[in-house]
Amino acid sequence: MDRGSNKAEREAAFQKLQSERVAKNLEEARERDAEERQERKQIRQDEREEREQVRQEEREVRQEQREERKREREKARGQEESST
Repeated sequence: MDRGSNKAEREAAFQKLQSERVAKNLEEARERDAEERQERKQIRQDEREEREQVRQEEREVRQEQREERKREREKARGQEESST
């Protein structure tokens, strides 16, 4: 009888250990998933900011080009007026 009781206790302890391992592995997997989601979110944010920076720089270049063309037109107009 003692052997059966001892075996049952060992089996119960083993099942408890297995359950704890499963729970621990599940929790670790959830933590990894959360970290990976956060990392992907940060990467997307960084990419958005980079694209916005590129767009801003392109806008500034276009604005500068417009201003340069305007100055050239005004300069050409001034030369036309002075030559007449």
